[in-house]
Amino acid sequence: MPRIPNTPTVRTFTETWTADFKEAVKKAAGKDGRLTLNEAKKLAASTGPEKAFADNAVNYLQTTGKKSVSVEVITKEMSAYAQRAAEQAAGPDKRLSLADGAKLPADLVEDFFMLRGKPAPGTTPVGPSVLPQVQAALETATANLWMPSETDASFKFLKGTALTGPITADVIRAQLGAQHDALMPSVMYVDPSEVALAGKTHVEQSDGNAFLDRIINNVDPNDPDSIAMGQRFSQLKAALNANLTDLQVYRFGEISISTFIVGKTKTGELAGLLTGQVET
Repeated sequence: MPRIPNTPTVRTFTETWTADFKEAVKKAAGKDGRLTLNEAKKLAASTGPEKAFADNAVNYLQTTGKKSVSVEVITKEMSAYAQRAAEQAAGPDKRLSLADGAKLPADLVEDFFMLRGKPAPGTTPVGPSVLPQVQAALETATANLWMPSETDASFKFLKGTALTGPITADVIRAQLGAQHDALMPSVMYVDPSEVALAGKTHVEQSDGNAFLDRIINNVDPNDPDSIAMGQRFSQLKAALNANLTDLQVYRFGEISISTFIVGKTKTGELAGLLTGQVET
């Protein structure tokens, strides 16, 4: 039974999603009104509609590193997350079609289609998702690795949903924009007014392997640290190609640049790495 209309406004989706999310985490949190990671994970074992919100709650606690959170706080912050993601997916008309719903971040797609009374795209996959294995491989390859530029920038893993078309800047904004906004301050220093991906209008796209080759080949043969960095990026290139196809790099912004190294997993999802560069 649909709980939102065919093309709901961002506001309608957000308000309905927030009410259902709050009810789910309130039930999971119990009498003390605080949700732990274990309690969030138990939502996934539920047989009711609250199961759809398990990934949202788990992702929040893992991203923030909190051991527990009050129902009111997580509801408020996740409502803002859902609204930002819906605005990015909806586009100028501020309404969410089924196609727009498929562009939402991975942990909101199933929720949107459930509220629409429709099966989520990719609910009959060719096999189990390989996203966990991809994440493990890429996080190992980027541990203690820094993107060379005028500042230090680390790497964060990003995951999206199954793709039915090519990777584009719009797809990245829709599927990974909310994750970018949450994680970018931990990647490198960014002025708070410049964090949002929606505000970065300048976009550059390039082949992922060519981008990495420029870093690998730009080593100083007389500097052991530079040689070691080149070797680490060679290992990263190998890990990316072993786990992703259609490898591309999208850079958003000028001077303070958000850099996405992304591709498709073997089970068709958008995935990759977020890092940053400063170029003055």
